[in-house]
Amino acid sequence: MTMTVINPIDFDDIYNAIILAGVRSPGRVTLSGHDRKIGWDIKKGPGQSGATMTRNGEDPIEFTATFYLATPEDIEAWPAFHGLIDSTVSSTTPKALDIYHPDLVSQRISSVVKGTVGGVVHDGKGGQTIAVKFLEYKPPKKAAGAPAGSKAKKEADPNQAALDELKRLTDEYKRTPWG
Repeated sequence: MTMTVINPIDFDDIYNAIILAGVRSPGRVTLSGHDRKIGWDIKKGPGQSGATMTRNGEDPIEFTATFYLATPEDIEAWPAFHGLIDSTVSSTTPKALDIYHPDLVSQRISSVVKGTVGGVVHDGKGGQTIAVKFLEYKPPKKAAGAPAGSKAKKEADPNQAALDELKRLTDEYKRTPWG
């Protein structure tokens, strides 16, 4: 899988926000906890080294998006964006929304629902921080199985010709009276 890397220095504005259902988030966003972990059932044999492993799949990721709202425009835009987040769980049937951020793309996270929205934390300078936990929407698909053993290809010894010649000469020497 080839992935295009976007330079965060030259394209800082792409990293400063998430796009949720086509709407750019207000303020500046920082993501954390978006680590992709593979689940493994590891069974060790009694009195043996090594283990058997069975892949259990990947659990949906819960990650945090922390929004820093520092301008009056950011603070005024927050209630509508908060409403968009809430819309994922506002009806009897939760509805996931598409999400975009380059760091989420690298972890294959493309759809989320609301986990929690933290309370506003004031910085004492007029700014506000709000932490939102999103839960990745990931429908189930078969992903179990045990890994196959490594089958490293045996590379040809670069000295093989010299070793063959040495063996031939050694065998020839053994057939002499001195061998």
